[in-house]
Amino acid sequence: MDRRAGIGKGGTGQSGAALLTVLTVLVVLGIAVSILMDRTRGDIKPWAREAETAQALYAAESGIAYQLYLEKFSDSSEPSFSPPKKTEADTDPFAGPKAPTDTFSFRMDSSLGVPDVRVDRTRAFLDITAKGKFRNAEATVYARFGKALDDSIFGPALTLDNGEPLEPFPASRISGSIRLHTPSPGIPSLAWPAAFSIAAYTSEFTDKKYYALESALQKKLGEEGGESGNGTFSRSDPPDFKKHPDLFFPLGRVELVNNDQEPWVLKGPGRIYCDGEIRVKGLIRLENIQLLSGKDVTFEDSITGDENSVFARGSVFFHNRCRLGIEVVAGKDIILRDKAQTTLGSVLLSVGIKHPGRAGDTLNAIRVVNEAVARGFLIAGGSNGRVALATQANIVEGVVMASAVWLAGEVRGPVLTRKLLCEGTNTRNCLGTGKIDRGRLPSGFVQPLQLGPQDRRLYTFKLMQWKRS
Repeated sequence: MDRRAGIGKGGTGQSGAALLTVLTVLVVLGIAVSILMDRTRGDIKPWAREAETAQALYAAESGIAYQLYLEKFSDSSEPSFSPPKKTEADTDPFAGPKAPTDTFSFRMDSSLGVPDVRVDRTRAFLDITAKGKFRNAEATVYARFGKALDDSIFGPALTLDNGEPLEPFPASRISGSIRLHTPSPGIPSLAWPAAFSIAAYTSEFTDKKYYALESALQKKLGEEGGESGNGTFSRSDPPDFKKHPDLFFPLGRVELVNNDQEPWVLKGPGRIYCDGEIRVKGLIRLENIQLLSGKDVTFEDSITGDENSVFARGSVFFHNRCRLGIEVVAGKDIILRDKAQTTLGSVLLSVGIKHPGRAGDTLNAIRVVNEAVARGFLIAGGSNGRVALATQANIVEGVVMASAVWLAGEVRGPVLTRKLLCEGTNTRNCLGTGKIDRGRLPSGFVQPLQLGPQDRRLYTFKLMQWKRS
């Protein structure tokens, strides 16, 4: 037997085994590397998504910042910017963002998307929403701004545009500085601003708001496609704002009633217009709903909610345990009673009757009675506008402004008026049982931007809300 042949065969077997071993190791290593890369790729994906989301968020925030700059320094009365809208004449697919109508240019890195910025000018405060996009990510930022009170006409505890002197009162009744048009003996007062008039200051804001909303109501009720008859909605049959964001009843009235013990949450954005009255009753929470009525609007029982607004040619009533964050413009009265409350950012405007009414019916008022608490701005416009706190249990946390103010209760904030009324008189300036404490104004309380001078360069913008989504 040839031993070399045997040795050769044995060497071949060993080489084959070694090759098999190497191949096995390579396969195992390949699998391990594949698993490791797959896991690493999975770890990278969230980081990539997070980076894209951050870029989108930065774009949205830059939109808020730039819009705020426009609001303060723009030459335009209503500055805003957004991506260009395509028209038949505009066929350029590479068209960049259009600059606002101002004395400065608007430039942005062409590789980045332009944030879409929207401004809501229907409310008393400045609401800005900016949407930023980057690759597959999208971020939306909402911000609400107001104006600091201390650098405005709302700084003193009492501003009295008086013709008759203010009668003496205990020092404990008014906490804070006093500004009097006609000086009163023994009462230190601040200087009166040149050409300042509380009546003119009030009417400029209230009338502008009223006629803008009245025009919107008339226009909507005159459109085609309105609902016939009355509108009756319940928890089992709610309005579909996603399908119809605007519901209008040119010849009818509207009821939103919940007779169940389970709460009914009605979310907007959504608007309801009607020529008749609007009644909201029961365990209902309203969020971002606008109600516009040709007559009265009534909230009864346990209505709660935020970001709501109401317009009524007639009056607006809050009964029982209502607690609402709301902006109200009423042609006649606004009544809070039976422990009803408005929240801190609320604005209540009674402008005085603008339509024919009963003979001698010239007084319009905001009345807070029966342990009700009003927070925010209470403004009664017109020569016969009045704010009345009926009892010592009634409290206002915010600003009171009217031609005449009747204080039996307490105002935790500034009061601006031409006349202070008390029991038994409509002619003398007397504080009665009322109290004014400017130092108890809630922290973070700011002025609506529409309640101020037109030159916003003088404004100190103050952030009220900031939401990201």
